[in-house]
Amino acid sequence: MRIISILLALLLSSPSAFAETWICSWSDDDETFNDTYVRTVNGFNESRDGDALDFTWEVVHEDESVLVLHSTITGNSIGSYFYTSITQIEKHGENRFVQSIISPMNSGQIITEGECIVVQ
Repeated sequence: MRIISILLALLLSSPSAFAETWICSWSDDDETFNDTYVRTVNGFNESRDGDALDFTWEVVHEDESVLVLHSTITGNSIGSYFYTSITQIEKHGENRFVQSIISPMNSGQIITEGECIVVQ
């Protein structure tokens, strides 16, 4: 009985036991893109361009129906780039997502919309 309890405790404490990955697809100029958000202890990570770019996302709000993520990115040198992103993922129904990217340095704003699936 003790061995079963230990194995169960190890399984439940394993990070992979609670792994959650959202794959969100969106289109731009007839090209489809997939953004992959992987849950970590502190929020979510996202890799792009063959792991050349890594983004860290903070969970701003989460309940049964929605997941809201935030990320602020700055460049390595002064004035290189700076932007803030908010991503909202609908957990049920159509699993829609909306991402808004705001860059005050070039007065730009990009809004991306698509659908997500959750992979566990």
